[in-house]
Amino acid sequence: MFTPFKITGHLSIGKETLTIPLEGNEFSYSKYLKSEPAYIFFDQESRDRNTVVVVKDAKLVGELMENSYGMEYFVSNEKSDFLIAVNWYVIEVAGSAIESLNKLN
Repeated sequence: MFTPFKITGHLSIGKETLTIPLEGNEFSYSKYLKSEPAYIFFDQESRDRNTVVVVKDAKLVGELMENSYGMEYFVSNEKSDFLIAVNWYVIEVAGSAIESLNKLN
């Protein structure tokens, strides 16, 4: 399990993460993820903190979020073996997704 450093504002995982520049990767990073369901969730202190968007293929997350420019969000999978935080500045990656996304660093 992961314990994010910031769950509101500029979302951040904090410890033991791979940090990828947002510029040039914001809408394309997910193409490097495994083809599996992904769970997108947002600010964890707002009234919709229990809202989760399920995407059938994690590779499509970037394409989906391209229509929501500037949104900060977390992404995980059913096993919760990775956590990704996308904020206004960087993409932070923890867990098993580090291996897939390391080439973007």
